[in-house]
Amino acid sequence: MAEPSLPLSFLCLLALSSACYIQNCPRGGKRALPDTALRQCMPCGPGNRGNCFGPGICCGAELGCYLGTAETRRCAEEDFLPSPCQAGGQPCGAGGRCAAPGICCTAETCATDSGCLDEGSDGAQEAAEEKNLTVLDGSAGDLLLKLMHLATRQQQQQQQQGKHPLL
Repeated sequence: MAEPSLPLSFLCLLALSSACYIQNCPRGGKRALPDTALRQCMPCGPGNRGNCFGPGICCGAELGCYLGTAETRRCAEEDFLPSPCQAGGQPCGAGGRCAAPGICCTAETCATDSGCLDEGSDGAQEAAEEKNLTVLDGSAGDLLLKLMHLATRQQQQQQQQGKHPLL
């Protein structure tokens, strides 16, 4: 009889407690989060010309996007800040925001999105060409996206196995 009562009492204590179970609990608890104003996410990348979109994603209009590289290390710190942030421009894709010309990012991944090409002005393609960026057609963008996913997957597998890639 004592064996089932111990887990049951533990569950009751857990249900009655008012602790915040997320890692970066805001002041005032979980429900105080919507009251906080959104701020710009941390700068990252070469010369801090990009913004963090997730713990391993750094994007900027002049940079493009870095996924899981040394440029994104600073973005992991964003999870420890108590207030939420919002990076990027207009909303795109499934819950993402335009991160760079033609690229839509969420906190987990990035994808090509033609809706992000015309952000800011009608001459986004000309602006990208002036900055020496490549505006990709559909098939080239799909190939680039697959390569980005493959590189990210390989890096995650190496980290899980405890191997560090040679730089």
